[in-house]
Amino acid sequence: MADEMAGWGPDGVGSIVSGSAAFGHALLIVTHESRFEKMPFHDQDEGILFTAAARLDNRDDLCDMFGIGHPDRPVTSDGQLVFRAYKKWGSESCKHIFGDWSFAAWHIREKRLFLARDHLGNTGLYYYFKPPLIVFASNVKAVLAHPEVPCELNEMHLAQRMVGDYSDETFFQTYWMNVNALPASHAITLTNTDRKIEKYWRLDEASPIRFGSDKEYLEGFLEHYRRAVRVRLNSVRPIGTQLSAGLDSSSVTALAAEALMETNQPLVAYTSIPMFPAENFFPNSITNEWPLAHQTSELYANIEHIAIQSENISPLAAVKQNLKILHEPQHAAANMFWIVSMFEKARTRNIGIMLTGQLGNGGISWSGGQNYIFYLLVHNQWEKCWHALNAWKKRHGYSWFRAVKSQLLRPVLLPLSSEYQHFLRPGKQTNFVYSFPHIEFISRMGLTRKDQFGNPIKPMTPLVERNLTLIRNGIMVGPVWHGLGSFCNLEVRDPTADIRLLEFCMGVPDEQNTFEGGRRMMIRRAMKGILPDAVRWNVLRGKQAADTIPRLVDQPEEMDTLLAHLESSQGIKQYLDITTMKRAWQDINSSSSTAEIVVNQLLRAINTGCFLRSFSR
Repeated sequence: MADEMAGWGPDGVGSIVSGSAAFGHALLIVTHESRFEKMPFHDQDEGILFTAAARLDNRDDLCDMFGIGHPDRPVTSDGQLVFRAYKKWGSESCKHIFGDWSFAAWHIREKRLFLARDHLGNTGLYYYFKPPLIVFASNVKAVLAHPEVPCELNEMHLAQRMVGDYSDETFFQTYWMNVNALPASHAITLTNTDRKIEKYWRLDEASPIRFGSDKEYLEGFLEHYRRAVRVRLNSVRPIGTQLSAGLDSSSVTALAAEALMETNQPLVAYTSIPMFPAENFFPNSITNEWPLAHQTSELYANIEHIAIQSENISPLAAVKQNLKILHEPQHAAANMFWIVSMFEKARTRNIGIMLTGQLGNGGISWSGGQNYIFYLLVHNQWEKCWHALNAWKKRHGYSWFRAVKSQLLRPVLLPLSSEYQHFLRPGKQTNFVYSFPHIEFISRMGLTRKDQFGNPIKPMTPLVERNLTLIRNGIMVGPVWHGLGSFCNLEVRDPTADIRLLEFCMGVPDEQNTFEGGRRMMIRRAMKGILPDAVRWNVLRGKQAADTIPRLVDQPEEMDTLLAHLESSQGIKQYLDITTMKRAWQDINSSSSTAEIVVNQLLRAINTGCFLRSFSR
């Protein structure tokens, strides 16, 4: 297990053995305080073995609470603070520590293990439990390295992922039987006879916030956002940021540059750019995000803006590289080529931190929801619905007929249309072929098409939509960023995942996000003077992997060879519909306007096929 974690701990891998328990820790020095991290730790008085991977947002608050003076704070590591919190509050400590963290506490006398993971941070925690054996690690491959952990395929989890099932229950499972994941905001207690899992925090329970003016909301938002960025700039090495044309990454980058400028520190911003023209694939989107991203970088003299063209790695090569790093298929397989390229470029620059705005859509830049006005209508909030519809009509210059059609009829008719087209045009692509599963395999697992669709007549409420955007995104992406960052000896940090910031954003009235009929209006107004107006008011969606299709078509033999390898394996053919995959590849080669969904489905299926090949080996 230590060998598998060696890459996660370039600054040392340590261990402690006490009786039948062994604890380890892989050290990556990034913060100033991490130079003094000494994990794992054995508290002989309490009889506790403890280990933690932690970067905390509320260091000063905890130091005040534990009476740690200012002279001692620079040499007090975050892991030590987590241990003090656990000694003081036990299982309730999870509610008092904010940031990116996971920890384990083994109570020697009681033979009891407590594992916990942060609220929504960029971490991962996996475990295998078969009494009396408990194995856990930040990396699933380290768990599988234990000789008593069987490496057996979890077919049900594979089937659920292949049809796009990301329900809450699936986040507790992995692709390996009896190897489980601990989702964000969860803790588990394990003994020889029992396991108890608890969710210690819920975002939808954030307290309402009511101020007297719009100005106060914007000031409060900026205060929380600036703090969330500043606490993530603690580094002994250079700082990088992912910069696109979007509001989330642009605002993170701008606020980071603003803070670093105070101490004359630089910021390296990376933007993915296409290698081939891609406008015909996405006529109503931004296929080259460099121009808008560069407007943001030009506002701040300390930003060094670097274009990532990913010319040295193909989409298929990136899929294979991703499996070496993360060991399991990924939802965003089509994005892996520029992500892998960006991280490798950052490693050559000795970047210690990579900032991202991954959770922005559900928090700092929440739109109000796709069906916000319709939701007000069906919940009998007629006056509020009328004002919102009237404001939306005025902002967009629509007639009343067009406004009603767009905001009140579309939420009902569009889901019905999407559902019924499967029966009207069964040969067309649908969500059921999320990654081209073999229909016999899906049937054997007892999954059906109805598992993929909710009630088409009852659209998702804005609150449910927001929670899914935040929670599922945080749960899915946290372990990915953790693994990619560790592979490149850096930490990925997301200010938009800051718990105090998120609770503030969840607590403000909806009208702040839909101000005067707009969308994402709180961040647009708050960023005045901080971001260029062209970025603040842009409503087109950026496509960082816009030229995936021409990249694939440019090297057709790579895909042909890989599909032939997958088709030659009977073990893989029982899970994947290779025939349909080959037909999709032919369509991509012969059409200049192939739908994005087909390419995403094919690359997810390729990702799954490569995983199954490596699994069988």
